Amino acid sequence: MPQAPFFALLLAAVVPAVLADGPPATMGEKFSGLNVLDSNGGLQSLTPAPYTISQWPWGTVPKLCYDTSVKNNYCSPYDLEVYDVKYSDCPVPTTVCRCKNSPMAIDTIAQRVGQLPVKARQYNGYVSSFAGDACSAYSDSFNNYFFGDCGNSESVFFHELSHNLDRHVAGASINDWYSLSQDWKDTVLKGTCVADHYAKASWLEAYAQVGVMAGYHATVQSIYTQNVSCMIDQVKKVVGQLDSVWRKKPGQTCDRYWIKDTTVCMGPDAEASGNCQASSQAASTAEAGGVVPVLPDEQQKQHDALVRELQRHAEDAAGISSGKPAAGRKTKGKKGTKFRV
Repeated sequence: MPQAPFFALLLAAVVPAVLADGPPATMGEKFSGLNVLDSNGGLQSLTPAPYTISQWPWGTVPKLCYDTSVKNNYCSPYDLEVYDVKYSDCPVPTTVCRCKNSPMAIDTIAQRVGQLPVKARQYNGYVSSFAGDACSAYSDSFNNYFFGDCGNSESVFFHELSHNLDRHVAGASINDWYSLSQDWKDTVLKGTCVADHYAKASWLEAYAQVGVMAGYHATVQSIYTQNVSCMIDQVKKVVGQLDSVWRKKPGQTCDRYWIKDTTVCMGPDAEASGNCQASSQAASTAEAGGVVPVLPDEQQKQHDALVRELQRHAEDAAGISSGKPAAGRKTKGKKGTKFRV
């Protein structure tokens, strides 16, 4: 995997300086990129949970998908395709928002998401897919967003979900990313290497890359066969935190999920054609197992500022800018650099 740029300006003036740095550049790199864990019977070969796909009638979309698409010019709301992917191990479907010019077909997305173990998958809400020049993605710690063609990169799906798990499993007791803690920094610095070059981008990325390794350990084979002695403390820490959600067991089912967002009309054309009758409020919070993704005000501001920065880096990697937006692209994108944030 080509080297990814550092987060050199990661919110230095907006949030605490701990977000602006990462592992020292002098640390070694165990892998040249974690795509090596995809091939040869690796993550890409995992059997997905059986699923069925149902497409929403044209006219209404989840508010999150509408806002993300319109505010960032990722997709015209009229070009959004919304699908409910119902996996056999969870009664609550995964809702996918796909722009019609995304290079990833809905069946590809459903397969890749279905390869994620259900106890981990249940910590992701919406999955969105947009056009882009290369595979790139980001997480807002609740939902995952993909640009370009990531269909041959299951490790990217594991990486993005690892960001969610960093916050809601490893960091559950503090309601924050564990990877921003001093304990994680100290753990990394006990070793002489990190997962790969990209892991040096920030402490969050260092964690998410080890999260992929922990996922490989739980679903493919022992990661310790890869001679990870130079980062053994990192690996043991993350495996200890995430093994219970990454490891597949017979009969497992989901036991929690994020409450679904409000449904909104695509716009005046959809309303005029009578296709917005299904607009509704979000599901009741009293629904069994449902969790509302809400943070305290100040923490929410910090969270949103960090996510915006991660999002911009993902856009840069996918070749997306105000002059070259994802919306309306004729190209289907191309396979190339895998960049995850």
